[in-house]
Amino acid sequence: MSANSLTRSDLSPTVEAVDMEPSTGATILNSEYKKHGDLREMLDSSKDSQKLDAMKRIIAMLAKGRDVSDLFPAVVKNVASKNIEIKKLVYVYLTRYAEEKQDLALLSISTFQRALKDPNQLIRASALRVLSSIRVPVIVPIMLPAIKESAVDMSPFVRKTAAHAIPKLYSLDPDMKEELISIIEKLLADRTTLVIGSAAMAFEEVCPERIDLIHKNYRKLVNLLVDVEEWGQVTLLNMLTRYARTQFLDPNIGLDFPSQEKEFYENSDEEEEDERIVIEEDTIKPYKMDPDHRLL
Repeated sequence: MSANSLTRSDLSPTVEAVDMEPSTGATILNSEYKKHGDLREMLDSSKDSQKLDAMKRIIAMLAKGRDVSDLFPAVVKNVASKNIEIKKLVYVYLTRYAEEKQDLALLSISTFQRALKDPNQLIRASALRVLSSIRVPVIVPIMLPAIKESAVDMSPFVRKTAAHAIPKLYSLDPDMKEELISIIEKLLADRTTLVIGSAAMAFEEVCPERIDLIHKNYRKLVNLLVDVEEWGQVTLLNMLTRYARTQFLDPNIGLDFPSQEKEFYENSDEEEEDERIVIEEDTIKPYKMDPDHRLL
């Protein structure tokens, strides 16, 4: 039999398997590479429609828990896009990966700083959120002015984001405490329920001992408590409870009830005729609760 007349069935099964059935792992890696390569091409496209489609697919994969961190360089280039929808999705991605890819994120700091003055409140808030996610000491001098500016922003959503950024900056540089306390004082004076809960969280994490900051805002905080979101309500309740225990008189002071000690073995006949300890109302001075205490 000549070599040319050999059929594929005469070949080694191993050779046939390698030729016909590539390994599953290789197939998956190859498909992943092609998929991400396709996304990179779309992100580098000059058409906003393709970029937007790519970002939607990336965010969808991110929501499913898949790792798309290798696309960071391609995504971060679009942070300066003029399309607001693309920019929003880019900031969602950057917020997730800025802490892991700090070196690459630092290269775009100037873009984030410009975004702090964007007309759209969501972009301003997202830019501050990304900046506060870059956990390197070098960024501290940039973050502090950004937080100060955002704390007086006309949008309550941006001010709320500023309150969330304060503990992050404090953990990076505790020496900034005094500057951060002045910002917290402004945020505690805010009259928006969206901001108050976050301001209370910042207060509890940075300066819980500064009870004096609550004095002038106490009544307002109590009145707004009902309308604050649930997590903010928990923080506010803890803060106000601690404030009440340290600043108001204990309403139970002076109420000394005599102890009624009974013998271990009691006579049932005598039980009904035993002397009863009666506290006369005239001997107890009624407690006049502080109006602010009653308000809480």
